[in-house]
Amino acid sequence: MRYTINLDCKTPYIGRDGKHPLLLRISLNGEHDYLNTGKRILGKYYDKEKKAIKSGITGFSVLDSFIRKQKFRVENIINDFDKKGEIATISKIKELYELKTGNVKSKCFYDFVTETIKDERKIGEISNGTLDNYDAEIEKLKKYKSKLTIHDIDVKFLEEYKSYLLKTLGQAQNTAYHSMCFLRKYTKMLFDDGKISPYPFNKFTVGKPFEVELDYLEPEELTALHDLYDSKELLKIIKKTKSKFGRDFNVGEKYQEVLRYFLVACYTGLRHSDIKTLKREHIKGKYIVKTLVKGRKSRHKLVRIPIRKRLYSLLDMSNPQGLIFENAVMENSQTNKYLKKIVEIAEINKKIKFHIARHSFAIISLMLGLKIEVVSDILGHSELSTTQRYAKVVDRLREQEMNKWDKLAHEELNLVNCYEIVCPTCENLLLKLEKNVIKMNKIICSCQYCLTEFPFTLCA
Repeated sequence: MRYTINLDCKTPYIGRDGKHPLLLRISLNGEHDYLNTGKRILGKYYDKEKKAIKSGITGFSVLDSFIRKQKFRVENIINDFDKKGEIATISKIKELYELKTGNVKSKCFYDFVTETIKDERKIGEISNGTLDNYDAEIEKLKKYKSKLTIHDIDVKFLEEYKSYLLKTLGQAQNTAYHSMCFLRKYTKMLFDDGKISPYPFNKFTVGKPFEVELDYLEPEELTALHDLYDSKELLKIIKKTKSKFGRDFNVGEKYQEVLRYFLVACYTGLRHSDIKTLKREHIKGKYIVKTLVKGRKSRHKLVRIPIRKRLYSLLDMSNPQGLIFENAVMENSQTNKYLKKIVEIAEINKKIKFHIARHSFAIISLMLGLKIEVVSDILGHSELSTTQRYAKVVDRLREQEMNKWDKLAHEELNLVNCYEIVCPTCENLLLKLEKNVIKMNKIICSCQYCLTEFPFTLCA
């Protein structure tokens, strides 16, 4: 690497005080540029031939020592690039020098990220959904700090911002984790491009995402929602106008449509983005055959989803536009607002978001005995380990049910909490049944001794 560093006094740039700026002229591999040291002197004190300050002037030793230190700074920056095996450029050296001396006019971090996201959208390697999330992260960051330069992001800033996310906004650990990953991604770009130094994430650990409890619908809850759809009760909901000039709005049609494509997602495991683009052309005989675009890197996976009776009853095969649903599927956030009201009407005490449909499909499928490899293939998972998180939930449910066997180890079951079922004909004790296990008012029993069949009432 060939370079020279010389002192230069730019004579055309004369201030009102008659002084000229002292600059360092850097030549690197045939290129050159100037670094402003921040010092100024009268032109008569600069020796053009020696490219140095004339000795004998007042304050010469202090000024000369300062210039040598600045040259040493630049040499260290260049040598650091050499040690890392990176290629030094004039622009990178200049930016790092200005950062070290405090003379930098820092680029706005928001401008940098916004410009980068525009380029990423054009390239198309990252899904639009992921980039939309990055746009939302920028807005969240702006609310915390309206002006943020690329050099403001240091360890202290990262610690304070994470604390703000967790304590002030009350966000979940995983939500804060993804926000910090967003910052790390674009800060790393700046560092790799030589625009910032040091790299703040070398001393700040983002950590790993926490494994959270998966929300899902129980089989009976899914049935309740489908029954609600079949009953068409939602269609009766009218939103009354508050204006005497306005008209009432049949909001029930929106509820019915949202519930319809939510149920389709529950029976297929499709994401909101896949439901949104579902067309008749994806129906191939008894299968939905569709290429899923998934993940941050927009990877593609072809899936074949068997169509069964309940699912088929929800599909519109006559839409002239070729879509499965008569109206365009609403955006995720709007869909979730309607779902919140729908589950209230269905008396399901759960916080429901659209993605829960995918969780519900996976967990209920495994509960019904589908092989995990089959469920994984339908979901479009590249790795079986991704599907294992659903299998863990099903395993916990099995353990909870099997724990009921432990109660048989106690000879004296609490009779207050049990039913004793006795045959009315031969008066033999047939069964001790724990209360609240069976959610029915009446069961039909059969005596194994005299073969008498009789109803037994379960009191609340």
